[in-house]
Amino acid sequence: MTIPTTELPESLQTLFLEVEQTNQSVTVTHQGKPIAIITPANPPKPNRPAFGFMQGQGEILGDIIAPIEQPWEVLQ
Repeated sequence: MTIPTTELPESLQTLFLEVEQTNQSVTVTHQGKPIAIITPANPPKPNRPAFGFMQGQGEILGDIIAPIEQPWEVLQ
């Protein structure tokens, strides 16, 4: 949607509400040339639980508790 600067003062509040409701940007023009873009603020991120959101994503590759077969060279 575009709106010329001549129409901006009388419709600014309505324009802000429309941008908020439709989540669409509006281009403001002066003599047919775009001079500004009014965009909606970033919507809040959806709430996700702090625990459990990665459930089922990991993979156990081996025994991490048993001692390793070879000692590290650094420890010798």
